[in-house]
Amino acid sequence: MHPIKLLAKMTPKTLNLGNVGGGSSLDVIDWRTASHALVGLKQEPYNWALYRFCGHDEGISSKERQIIKALTMLVTLFIKIRKFKIKPDTLDGLVRAAMLEFTQPVCGVCHGSGWSVTSAGNSSKECETCKGHGRKKISGRERCRVIGIDHKSYTNSHDEVSKEIMRIISSWEQEIIKNVNDKMGEVA
Repeated sequence: MHPIKLLAKMTPKTLNLGNVGGGSSLDVIDWRTASHALVGLKQEPYNWALYRFCGHDEGISSKERQIIKALTMLVTLFIKIRKFKIKPDTLDGLVRAAMLEFTQPVCGVCHGSGWSVTSAGNSSKECETCKGHGRKKISGRERCRVIGIDHKSYTNSHDEVSKEIMRIISSWEQEIIKNVNDKMGEVA
């Protein structure tokens, strides 16, 4: 079973993924089995798994606060090493914007790969729609609105910090998928 489908079984409002297609099969994996797949994760990836894959409602949850705190602490070192001048409120906005962007739906053109096949069919290039990110991009103005700054104030420093936050979240998701595959006995 795909790790994301497995984790989705922990969502209280989940669909029965085993009965899609008119079959009469019953799910043999319930939320207890799905939650076992998260055993052994570090605290930050565990919180991200619960927030990202197990349903997050509108409003700020305790898991979201913990994620924001962890990301802020991790990226603060990056900011100090690079000697960026970023206000605490702006950093909080950058974290929220990165979380929003990371949870966007997968690009419909490249199906999340970030690459599109050329008309010749034998070579590929960066997807024009998502610019190689694999997810639908939020606009620069929308990102700045979430950050809480004017779109003209967005600098390369903000962009570097945002990319670092996205890298951290991506590494958490890789840990989650690896852990789920290991727990479920599947080869990654």
